[in-house]
Amino acid sequence: MLTSCSNENLYLVYDDGKHLYITETHNPNPKPLLPDMHGISPDASADGQYLSFISDNSSGRLAGKWGTGSKIEWDESPEFGTFIFNPTPINKSEYLFSSIRIEENAFSETSYMDIYSSGQNKNITNFRSMDFEPSVSPNGNILAFTTSRISNSDIYTNERPLSDRQAIENIKEWNITERGVIYNTYRDHNIDIFISNIDGTNPSRLTSARALDHQPDWSHNGDWIIFTSLRHDNSEIFVIGKDGNGLKRLTNNQHNDEEPSWSPDGDLIAFISDRSGSKNIYTMNPDGTNQIQITNTLSNLHSPTWIKCNPGILGRIGKTCP
Repeated sequence: MLTSCSNENLYLVYDDGKHLYITETHNPNPKPLLPDMHGISPDASADGQYLSFISDNSSGRLAGKWGTGSKIEWDESPEFGTFIFNPTPINKSEYLFSSIRIEENAFSETSYMDIYSSGQNKNITNFRSMDFEPSVSPNGNILAFTTSRISNSDIYTNERPLSDRQAIENIKEWNITERGVIYNTYRDHNIDIFISNIDGTNPSRLTSARALDHQPDWSHNGDWIIFTSLRHDNSEIFVIGKDGNGLKRLTNNQHNDEEPSWSPDGDLIAFISDRSGSKNIYTMNPDGTNQIQITNTLSNLHSPTWIKCNPGILGRIGKTCP
């Protein structure tokens, strides 16, 4: 007996700083994704088909990957030890990550960070700097990453600086539908949201409030950007059009709402809020209505990310969820 793709549901994967959890949103029932195992930093592809994360054990750091099947696969790289950071999926079997490279000479020892490919099993960047937070374009031809090559942190695309070298930049998403690059950067004594084409050209500034605007995420159709802002003294979630118009505040309370993440089908936005006394996961409609608490824990939760999979019949037949 087989089940069809129509039985796929959306799930949220997140961590509490120690372990990974998974839950459906319409019928929340959080469960450990890795029972009795450490897990952090989940990152899913924009379509929710692939997931990568980190797990530490007594022998070192493992990179876990999942995609199109229920089995989680593990990569262990003893040459890197615990120095594996920012794993991000490319496909069901390959991911990018950053790791520390040490150069030694007769007088000193110097550390650098490069971008690596698990598939190629080698470093993609090789520069005496800190290269980290990698992302790759959908066709696999363009690599985007953050680097300290020009004394501060800039975004590079295929070894080309994306924008102002005098700004401190931090890439936040390279979307699989080729909508472009979205990021927040420090300019003019302020941190704002910018977007550009997928090759880094035509950068455009979306926000200019005298407040921290960060954690941006694309909508499913590429027309809107959701982000976190401190323009009202606490963290609230806003949405703005890719043309800079249509700014709207989606959350409005005395607590902190942050880390918004748009679902692959565009129907829901997940976010973190401490309105219950600790940081839990909530969902809301794209217009800010129907804000629902999904988790209820005293732990502080982080990194909500969406995956799309089939729970299977009785949790077995046709199952593709990890």
